Amino acid sequence: MNPGTAAGSSPQVACTDRTTAARGETRKNVKADPKHDMQDTSVAWPDMARRLRGEHWLILAFAVLYFPLVLLGYAFKTEVTQLTVMWPAVGLLLAMFILAPFRRWPILILVQMACEYGVAALNEDQSLAGGTTFLYMMANTFDAIVGALVTRSHLWRFNMVRVSLVLQFLLASAAGAAASATLGAALVVGDYAANSYLMQWQLWWIGNWLGSLVIAPVVLFWALPVRRLYSALSLRRRREIPLFAVALALSTWWLFDATLTGAHSMLQTPAVPLALLLAAAFRLPPRWSSLLALCTVTFAAALGSSGRNPFQASDPVSQIVVMQTYLVIMIALPLIVGMLVASMRIVLDQVSASEARYRTFIELSSEAVCRVELDPPMPPDLPLEAQRQWLREHATIAESNAAFNQICAASDGAAGNGGSSWQPAAPWCALYEQQLEAAAAAGYSLHGLRLKIDTPDRSRTFIAEFSGVLDEDRLRRIWCVARDVSEIVDLNTRLLRERERLKAYASQLVSAEERARRATAVDLHDGIGQSLTGMAMSLEVARMQAPQVAPLLDDVRTNLRRVQERTRSMIADLSPPGLYELGLAPALQWLVVHFRSQDKLRVQLECRVNEESIGMDLRVLIFKLVRELLRNVVKHSGVDLANVNVHNDAQRLTVEVTDGGRGFEWQMEMFGPRPSSFGLWSISDRVSEFGGRFSVDTSPGQGARFRLEFPLAG
Repeated sequence: MNPGTAAGSSPQVACTDRTTAARGETRKNVKADPKHDMQDTSVAWPDMARRLRGEHWLILAFAVLYFPLVLLGYAFKTEVTQLTVMWPAVGLLLAMFILAPFRRWPILILVQMACEYGVAALNEDQSLAGGTTFLYMMANTFDAIVGALVTRSHLWRFNMVRVSLVLQFLLASAAGAAASATLGAALVVGDYAANSYLMQWQLWWIGNWLGSLVIAPVVLFWALPVRRLYSALSLRRRREIPLFAVALALSTWWLFDATLTGAHSMLQTPAVPLALLLAAAFRLPPRWSSLLALCTVTFAAALGSSGRNPFQASDPVSQIVVMQTYLVIMIALPLIVGMLVASMRIVLDQVSASEARYRTFIELSSEAVCRVELDPPMPPDLPLEAQRQWLREHATIAESNAAFNQICAASDGAAGNGGSSWQPAAPWCALYEQQLEAAAAAGYSLHGLRLKIDTPDRSRTFIAEFSGVLDEDRLRRIWCVARDVSEIVDLNTRLLRERERLKAYASQLVSAEERARRATAVDLHDGIGQSLTGMAMSLEVARMQAPQVAPLLDDVRTNLRRVQERTRSMIADLSPPGLYELGLAPALQWLVVHFRSQDKLRVQLECRVNEESIGMDLRVLIFKLVRELLRNVVKHSGVDLANVNVHNDAQRLTVEVTDGGRGFEWQMEMFGPRPSSFGLWSISDRVSEFGGRFSVDTSPGQGARFRLEFPLAG
């Protein structure tokens, strides 16, 4: 009893469909990590169990198929040896070991042994009497286990249809068959006193290997979901299957019906069935070509085991070995070719799909895209002007999308349709030529360029990106992508215009407020102030003339003086004395005296300014900002001394207010989530609106310095 060829299922199928399984696992939410693959197998087993409505039905189906394959192996026995030409049952066992989880292997082994024992009893195998039947079964089991373990450990994790996986599978299956032949050949020699151990080992090895190559690929190709993941593996030529089947049956029968020496036709040569199988591998998907190979090799093995061996050798055993070798070639070559063709079809389909996605993406893109080809490519070491000339002579717009063509058609002098030459007058070309020096330094790529195109209806603005492609140190093509940002530019322009308008309104409001404050101060001074002074003089005269009411008049006079002081303070706050009439320096001198008398803050003032170069608006702003900064010193610094330095040159006026107080973290104060120094924000805003700069130099315990710089007009 020949142990079937040990080895894994068709390398491709195992790997390919395992690959497919991995991809299918993603779709079916099945884990696909390598550790999981090694320990529990593919999704094919649960998928087959689901289709057969339970694992018990799947195992029963295995038994139903395995039993006739064992019978077929007995039918392939020859008269000159106790071994069979091919043991197909081991191929099915190998495929099931590859597909099934490890925990199901004991059940499969029990089914295998039961079937083989039953067939041996049915055929009255003499090994039953010797008690070696169990060892024959173990040899077959050992064959499938070794092949499955090698296949799963080395091939299972691949997720692609690749020819290299087929070659690896062939080697793995051959290794499994050789391992089982080591035990099986010794049993045959011992039980039947057959030929030499080496000859029996060779027959056992090739027979088992052939059985694995014939059965396992077919089972795996049909069981694994790889064919459902790739459209290239679908059947497109159904009518060719019966034609190939008939041609293969006739050519095989004719080949095995006569000896090679007696052949009187080219059809009776071993090349014809092999050529037909190779043609089927080219024309049909792997699952169908492998099925045709299975039928052909099985038919040939049946004819060869019945004595119709067309191959000549020195002895009958050698003839069987030659025939087995030919059958291995008949199954292995179409398997390799079929997987090669399948992988090429998959790659071509993926390339076609990628090309279609690319075309769809480019055509439907709202961005303008074009591809410029240089034929011949341009050497980058040419002088700059020579590069421009090269572009004008050899560059063509080979491809562009609808958005690009529409824009070019609407603009004057722009090249648009694919195949047009490089035109320096076109906005795209002119922009690239203008920036050619910078592009050459950056590998002929430019980013973030602004391009403005005037169309009949409006002016449009684009942000353009150019990407050069260098091949063998020559510029071969340039990709251009441009996004229309006209709406954003228009919106930004309107926002800037509104911002300037708001700034003008704010400036007018500030001027109007200052005029109102000045007018109010004048009214208070000339109206209420004068009236209060007259009332005070009248009270003094009344006190001198009526001594009896002097206490009452003294009290009224005291209250009147308080009102006068309050009025003077309000007038000074609304319009500082001397600021409009005398200038900035006298107003700051008054402010120093005011802080010393009111807040006990000593201020050291240094003011060297040209009053004629300072406008009234700037003069008022500086006075207010210095007053606000000194108030901050009073509130927060914890010291009673501050310094104010004001000076100017022809271009700018600088103001510095410093103190040696406790300082603060000004970044946190101004830019924290809840800025507490709103006054600093206000100062910074007003300085910025006047075109100046405001800076703060401070830290905790190090005092503070506030610096204001203003530009002077002319």
